[in-house]
Amino acid sequence: MVTTAAPPRTRIASLAVRARNIVDSGLCTRTSSVPDWLVRLDHLAHLAAIPAPTRRALLARLDDDAVCDLMVLSYLRTGTTYALWTDTPGGFAYDVLRGLDTEAAGRELQFFGPQHLRTARRSR
Repeated sequence: MVTTAAPPRTRIASLAVRARNIVDSGLCTRTSSVPDWLVRLDHLAHLAAIPAPTRRALLARLDDDAVCDLMVLSYLRTGTTYALWTDTPGGFAYDVLRGLDTEAAGRELQFFGPQHLRTARRSR
């Protein structure tokens, strides 16, 4: 398992670290390696299709193993564990970066993807 410099601040962030470690360590190298992968793929497609507030509420109610499986599938298919937050930078900031100061949040969002850099930076 790869250690991080600081412990994740939120449940979603810690599950994302866990999902990346699962894939990067070779424990899960393909979609069919995920337990109940057909059900999880349907669930991932359903979550991606519904509005962001509803999706965030559903993710909050799911148990950690289910969310981790969804993030593993997301990482394998899209290259990021945060694919379910691409349409909601505000939701991403609350669910994943809650409690960080503005500058630190901007640095964290740089790793999320280039499409979100403009929304993550303070206007000057």
